[in-house]
Amino acid sequence: MTFDSVVFWLFLPLAWIAWRGLPFGMARTALVILSLVFYAWWNPAYVLLILASAAIDYRIGAALAATDDARRRKRLVTLSVVLNLGLLGVFKYTPMIARTAGALGGFAPDPDFLESWIVPVGISFFTFQTLSYSIDLYRRRVDPAQSFRDFLLYVAFFPQLVAGPIVRARTFLPQLEHRAPLSALRIRYGAYRCIEGLFLKIVVADGLAPAVSQGFDQTAAALSPVGAWYSAVLFGGQIFADFAGYTGIAIGVACLLGLRFPENFRAPYLSTSLSEFWSRWHISLSTWLRDYLYVPLGGNRKGRIRTYVNLMLVMLLGGLWHGASWSFVIWGGLHGGALALVRAVSSWRKRPLPGWARVFAGVAVFGFVQVTWVFFRAQDLETARAIAHAMLVDPFKVLAGGDMSVGTRSPSWRFAVLLVPIAVMHLAQWLHERFSIPRSELLRAIAAGLMLFAITVFRRSEVYQFIYFQF
Repeated sequence: MTFDSVVFWLFLPLAWIAWRGLPFGMARTALVILSLVFYAWWNPAYVLLILASAAIDYRIGAALAATDDARRRKRLVTLSVVLNLGLLGVFKYTPMIARTAGALGGFAPDPDFLESWIVPVGISFFTFQTLSYSIDLYRRRVDPAQSFRDFLLYVAFFPQLVAGPIVRARTFLPQLEHRAPLSALRIRYGAYRCIEGLFLKIVVADGLAPAVSQGFDQTAAALSPVGAWYSAVLFGGQIFADFAGYTGIAIGVACLLGLRFPENFRAPYLSTSLSEFWSRWHISLSTWLRDYLYVPLGGNRKGRIRTYVNLMLVMLLGGLWHGASWSFVIWGGLHGGALALVRAVSSWRKRPLPGWARVFAGVAVFGFVQVTWVFFRAQDLETARAIAHAMLVDPFKVLAGGDMSVGTRSPSWRFAVLLVPIAVMHLAQWLHERFSIPRSELLRAIAAGLMLFAITVFRRSEVYQFIYFQF
């Protein structure tokens, strides 16, 4: 059951009626049941995993709330970290560990075992949510859940269960204390976010998918420099539209129910520094890594070298969080190394960059992000190496008189039109931030109508899974 399926939009009114129509206690119970049904649509057996994960941290949380003994509290939060990361390690990283051990030990793991291994949908997201609850209780930054039912609803709430945003207990649990009133303005806003999210997914992301597949999976070795850059930029557009579309729908659905989720994207491709990019891209993950990993490691408080090491370690683990593949580790390492390098260079410069330099910096950040997306998307390291080589090394051959075309086997230029809506969204965000231009209700209504029309006309028969479902 995915957000772009008919069955979900038949399921949603049932959830809305249960949440808004039943007495509040029954409504919370009903929403828990419906959320578990939503998850069971993929694999009913893994509902037990969510229940176990929630039960572990609920019991640990109750024990943390009941004691002031510092040593016992430290043992409890350590137990939560070990159990949560243990579950994540076993269910998500077993195939990667087996392949790596086989490569180092000179043996081949059973291919049937590797192929049959199914990673539970959304395990990276709900594991981080349960873990953050225990850590926040240890830090005394959140009150314990009033009941296991409320805590399970926090963990399993269906809009954000499988692909975020990663929600903090201290912002979600208070919303379960009473049912918030639902205004016409919130309904309109929630509906708009759902329509916008569906447009990004169905029209933009799914529209770009065949071109991205052609560039990365079919003709990677034959790409010219221009074709390689074009394919990478198309994937940059696809992953933004796919993930921002999903989280936009999640925010919209929560809004329709009268609940609030944090924003997860703020025009990331407008960033003029890599640190700014990570403050605008997958915000719920980047702030989670900051609060629960970077700061506890010492952040930037223990000297320059330690800061650079912390940045690298956090981004390596952030890459590994995304997937059980060394390609993701390399992707994270590239970002970590670049963040450390930028931090080192910026320590020499005290004055802000002038306008022309900010434009150049924005282009450089955009280009760097597109290069790193190659390792995120490529099916293996050899393909990633070939595309990155075409992007970074082959252009010098072009300057010497080589091929400047996109390449006869590269994606068609017509797919570039699908990047226009992303550019418009970024422009609207920039105008809002730079000039405080309010968002017009009339313009939103017109945009919603146009997007609904586009969804109807351009919906493809082939269904593409949301990219972040695999994480």
